[in-house]
Amino acid sequence: MTLRSQLVLAGFALGCAPNSQSSAEGGVVSGTVSYRERMALPPDAVIQVQLSDVSLQDAPAPVIAETTVEPEGRQVPLLFELRYDPKKIDPKRSYAVRAGIRSGGQLLFTTTIAAPVITRGNPSRVDLMLTSAGGLAQAAPGELWGTAWLLEDLGGIGVVDRVQATLEFPETGKAVGNGSCNRFFGPVQISGESMTFGPLGSTRMACVEAVMTQESRYLKALQDAERYAIDGSTLLIYAKGQERPLRFTRTRPSGS
Repeated sequence: MTLRSQLVLAGFALGCAPNSQSSAEGGVVSGTVSYRERMALPPDAVIQVQLSDVSLQDAPAPVIAETTVEPEGRQVPLLFELRYDPKKIDPKRSYAVRAGIRSGGQLLFTTTIAAPVITRGNPSRVDLMLTSAGGLAQAAPGELWGTAWLLEDLGGIGVVDRVQATLEFPETGKAVGNGSCNRFFGPVQISGESMTFGPLGSTRMACVEAVMTQESRYLKALQDAERYAIDGSTLLIYAKGQERPLRFTRTRPSGS
């Protein structure tokens, strides 16, 4: 037996075939980012793409990997390549990609629905069509004080019928509302497009399980809030780990 044959047999004895690819090479999700509006990207525009585990609708979506693309004068459609560690992927779970384009710290375009990838028969290449955030105008913080809002959708899972969850900003730095069963209250900080809530206290009444579950999810989403946007009479609050924002309709404008 030649030395080469001995080495090949030794390789099989160790459980590996010759010329096999190492898992250390990693996995890749690729595709394009684009939008329908006929406008050029500013010179400082930055594209951020994230791969998240979206298996559970009512839980935070852990970010598996992310990448940043600097167009440097190029215009859409723009290519992206997002590398991830295959060891972090569970074939039984669901994963999705989302993207946003920012300039000067402001959100210009964003995905409204994440694109499923990798597992459950989904591809590893996707073309993302982003939506303009121009209509999602950032309100001046002072315009929120004195307003009141009714929760219409809890991050894409709707709301319990005939149960009103609300959010009010009665005065600067203060938030109150109906969680679904109990009244809540606490501090809120608004700066630019960011919105963060301090510890929220609440009353302690008991309601039916479905209402209490909604209240728990609602208050957690507020505690995880990162930014907000105004679209006419609609308030959108984006919470960490949630693919879709909380959506409210205005019930009382500022100063009324």
